[in-house]
Amino acid sequence: MKISTPECSQSNPQHSTLFAQGAGCIASSEGLSAALWFKNTPNYQGYPVATIGECDLDDSQRAVDFISDCADYLHDEHECHTVIGPMNGNTWLRHRLLLDSNDRLPFMMEPLEPCYFRQIFEVAGFSILSRYSSSVVDLNKPASNYEILSKRLQQRGLRLRTVDFENFEKDLAAIFQLSLLSFQNNFLYTDLPEKAFIGKYLSAKDQIDPDFVLLAEVNGELVGYVFCLPDILAQTAGVAPALIIKTLASHPERKLPGLGTLLVAEVQRRAKEKGYVEAIHALQYESNSSLRISQRFDAKIFRRYALMSKSY
Repeated sequence: MKISTPECSQSNPQHSTLFAQGAGCIASSEGLSAALWFKNTPNYQGYPVATIGECDLDDSQRAVDFISDCADYLHDEHECHTVIGPMNGNTWLRHRLLLDSNDRLPFMMEPLEPCYFRQIFEVAGFSILSRYSSSVVDLNKPASNYEILSKRLQQRGLRLRTVDFENFEKDLAAIFQLSLLSFQNNFLYTDLPEKAFIGKYLSAKDQIDPDFVLLAEVNGELVGYVFCLPDILAQTAGVAPALIIKTLASHPERKLPGLGTLLVAEVQRRAKEKGYVEAIHALQYESNSSLRISQRFDAKIFRRYALMSKSY
């Protein structure tokens, strides 16, 4: 197995991108490759993990041996006792493999690895560490009325508004700070620099419809938000228009029961008015409270994913 480091791979643009994301090295063998992370990774059971990501594998025993060798290298050379994959270093970046699926087309930004990845990781000694799912809501069905919930939250000072493109970076900075508070106890959480977070959303500005980024404020303080994007892949494929509900967050210290439900209900109402027929509740962690919100809207799971781990 060949190991490439940042010093010897600057001429490869793909490698340079992965090193910029924090990969410590690139492993390769007979046409197979994977990026390996062993610094600034999440903690699991009190210890930092190593991760294997950006995998280019075929469906063969060679791939099984290669992933096993990558895990052994991370344990032997970098003293990592738990190796997680596929994951590009942390959960802000590409991660998860496919467990099961119906025949629905991929949606924009969905991390769909080949089906055989699961078997490769399992035979290499990995087991399921965490599960995720994506589900779809039929917006043509009659929607529940959340007017009473809306009035109750308004009486507590809550106001909803759309993201302000004239002050987009300012709104993104507030979204970033709330995300840190809301997600800090999430499974495998790691901090993300504010500059990287804002840059990520600025680069997607042309794809954002401000009507689908709703901010919930009390006395000018951001206490919740929902961030959605149109499924451009669905539009180009000529299938039913769908809205991707990508991120839902609320302030953990502000007791506003029903806020997440109200945000989802409102953005789905707006989507239906604009001609969308489906809402995709994307990539939800199995223990996330947002799953309960999805169930209130009769969301139907169409794909399941997992992270795999191997402990030494």
